[in-house]
Amino acid sequence: LIVSFVTSNGGRFHQMVDVACGSGQSTFHMAGCFNTVYGIDISQEQVNQARKKCEELKHENIEFRTGTAEDMPFEDESMDLVTCATALHWFDFNKFYAEVDRILKPKGVLAAYGYGLIEPKHPICRVLLTHFIWDTLKGCWADRIRYIARHYRDLELPYSKSERHDFYADVAMNLPDAIGFITSMSGYQRYCELNPGNTVLSDLEQDLHKELGYDVRKELLDATISFPFFVLLAQKP
Repeated sequence: LIVSFVTSNGGRFHQMVDVACGSGQSTFHMAGCFNTVYGIDISQEQVNQARKKCEELKHENIEFRTGTAEDMPFEDESMDLVTCATALHWFDFNKFYAEVDRILKPKGVLAAYGYGLIEPKHPICRVLLTHFIWDTLKGCWADRIRYIARHYRDLELPYSKSERHDFYADVAMNLPDAIGFITSMSGYQRYCELNPGNTVLSDLEQDLHKELGYDVRKELLDATISFPFFVLLAQKP
């Protein structure tokens, strides 16, 4: 979608930057599309991991730097594309958009994308997980998670020439995989900080077992898990 949007609107493929790149999972996918790819992240540890992975993959056209979304170490009008994956909601919007406008070339593109919270297709699983996320973990989510919950529908990119795309990806996921995903959620991690020694995940597992009527530890969660993805694209005049 991103490359197609750049191509169809007369963009170029010289340089791009992936903002809040983390360990480079999204950055590496762009190596074959641009002459030079940069990834920046505020965390030196994440940048070090990305650099190590880059060496392993032998990507010679990718460079990782430390930096913030609101003050990027690049020259004016030097980038053809700026991307940020599941990170825009953490930025200072006005400062970030001003910085994007500074470093983007005319006809350059800003792409902000991410995925929402998992949505089991099985109706009972969906009800139980929704209750867990928004009721059990109530008060543990950062305020800006609301942007993710609404799939960035409350956000507008800074250019009038824009579009958005929404789609779902289905993944077969057993209970240990689902529990592992839940443990990575910031809301759950905050809950554990406030409630050490809690049993909420084992309680959730028992609820699933009770409702579904079989040992969910050994079975798939009946149907698949859906991940809602959303992509926002905008082009600088």
